Amino acid sequence: MVSRRILWFFLAPLSGFLFCSAAQAQKVLRNDEASVGGFYQFTSTASGNGISDTASKSLGGEASFRHSFHWWLGYEASYDYTRFSDFYSGQAFGYQHNLHQFNGDYYLHGPKAFGIQPFAVAGVSGVVFSPTLNGGQNTPWQIRPGANFGAGINYPLLTSHLGVRLQYRGVYYEAPDFSPNGLPALSTNSYRLTSEPLAGVYIRF
Repeated sequence: MVSRRILWFFLAPLSGFLFCSAAQAQKVLRNDEASVGGFYQFTSTASGNGISDTASKSLGGEASFRHSFHWWLGYEASYDYTRFSDFYSGQAFGYQHNLHQFNGDYYLHGPKAFGIQPFAVAGVSGVVFSPTLNGGQNTPWQIRPGANFGAGINYPLLTSHLGVRLQYRGVYYEAPDFSPNGLPALSTNSYRLTSEPLAGVYIRF
């Protein structure tokens, strides 16, 4: 009995601290969402200067953070990662690279129906091509600015604080040529669309 009282003497303040910290965190993160998901990547062919650039398909992942400052409007910051290869006409080998994509968006909420809430996103991206050690053909990394857009739905699971997200994101940018000045054999000077249909989970604070 005495040992239980001693244990409670030490645990009670700790429990109170954890409860207050959780409540404070919930207040700070009010109207915020964090999510993770996986996507399937496919990219359109870019052609120009007599060169065609065809990208392989791949799987990737995304992490995002959202904040709503109005019931129908907010902003989102997200990071996407995947790895695939670009194949250029006239080249014997493909150029494999890690693709890092940094997105900043506004997003719009739609009205809920049957628990489902639609949304749309639009913004800008920084698309970073980082050639791999063995498959990148010793080419340098390159960054392209892009415009992104998309739409999807949130569907809660048992509680409004946890749910499933289904989304499509498209990113429009200039195809890579892996050089600050452009490698002539890889320069299409054309733009292409990378599509990323995604499924994931979100937590709402």
